[in-house]
Amino acid sequence: MKNSSNDRAPSRVAAAVRTQLSSGVFARGAMSYLVAFAAVSVLSFVFHVIVSRLLGPDHYGVMGALLGIISLLTVPLGAVQIAVTRAVVDEEERGEPFSVVRVTWRSFAAGAVAMVVLAAGAPLIDGFLHISSPIPIILVAVWIPLATVSAVLQGALIGEYRFRAVAVATFFGIGVVRLVLGDVLVSAGLGVSGAVAATIFAQAFTMLTLLYSARHELLGQRHAAVVTTRLRDTVLSVAGLAGYTTLIGIDTFLAQHFFPTAAAGKYAAVAVAAHIAFFIPAALVTVAFPHLADGKGVSESSRRIFNQTLRTSIILGVGAAVVMSLLPSLTVRLLFSAKYAGAAGILGQLSFASVAIGLLILFTYLHLARRSIMALTPWLGVALAVVLIAIFHHSNESVAFIMLIVSVATMVVAGIPALRWEVQTAHDVESS
Repeated sequence: MKNSSNDRAPSRVAAAVRTQLSSGVFARGAMSYLVAFAAVSVLSFVFHVIVSRLLGPDHYGVMGALLGIISLLTVPLGAVQIAVTRAVVDEEERGEPFSVVRVTWRSFAAGAVAMVVLAAGAPLIDGFLHISSPIPIILVAVWIPLATVSAVLQGALIGEYRFRAVAVATFFGIGVVRLVLGDVLVSAGLGVSGAVAATIFAQAFTMLTLLYSARHELLGQRHAAVVTTRLRDTVLSVAGLAGYTTLIGIDTFLAQHFFPTAAAGKYAAVAVAAHIAFFIPAALVTVAFPHLADGKGVSESSRRIFNQTLRTSIILGVGAAVVMSLLPSLTVRLLFSAKYAGAAGILGQLSFASVAIGLLILFTYLHLARRSIMALTPWLGVALAVVLIAIFHHSNESVAFIMLIVSVATMVVAGIPALRWEVQTAHDVESS
């Protein structure tokens, strides 16, 4: 009897794991999206490894600064995606057919305007970042309208819980296409411009794949209800996402400005490695948000999804940070070659800063689901980081330490009302 009981224990554990991975935030095809996101993260790192080795620290610092610009540009795109997801969830609750064609065209027009504005400002940005050519900035500008349309389509598909369609487009576009073209174009001698061009082609492939997946929402229901987004929701989403996105890249951006090119390139490479700690948590909030929005961030189901996402984010984020902290030199050498190993000492600090930012992202999405102004909390961290780095930019180590302190402090400020709300709401539910 004892052996029989012992034999059943592993099967119970396996059954519990299967249940956990097929319920809650992982249900409705979300696991396929998370697997694809993990694969894209790996392929993105391979892309950075190849590009960093081909470009060298001097030019890779420029690449890091350009990636920071792209990250900032994804802010309004992410906000549009969130707003469209929320609007589609509302339409799904009504059980009526809907169309996203109007919001898609409007987003494309806005992206085209942004493209012209950024291209016009290319000489100024080139001078500030010491790129020595406006061409990479102009290429980034071309990327904007493609990414804008993709954001709308992703928002619509995620609002319908069609995670598999988004997973396929993301994996083959942002993952495979960018990796292959990046290697080919940079090896051909196109340098930073080649790496950015690979990103453009990857985004174009992703957009076309999403257009095919969302063809019924675009063309098949022309007389259905038109999905519209609320201005207040969009503005709050833009501001919230802008906050944490700026916080993610502010250190690399300022390092490119304050440090010599080689030192800035090494810092950028280590920062990219450290961001492993929040890659999966960032994917989790994407699949969790429609659940949070469906319950307005206050329902029992919203609370359950939030707790599950929080636990998973902590486990995965801290696990990744611990590994990188114990093996900093090996991690940097494997990912970016020995040329970047001199900055490996800051990997531990930046990896735990990334854990804090991953949790901050989750708290921001929860506040957005509630339509709470607390979603703007990341801007406090941005302001503090800018001031401290501007004063104490003595070395890579000082900047990394500042980012660790600022990230943890900002996470705490955003997390206290979220966790306090959880306790209060649970008490209210029990009382009722």
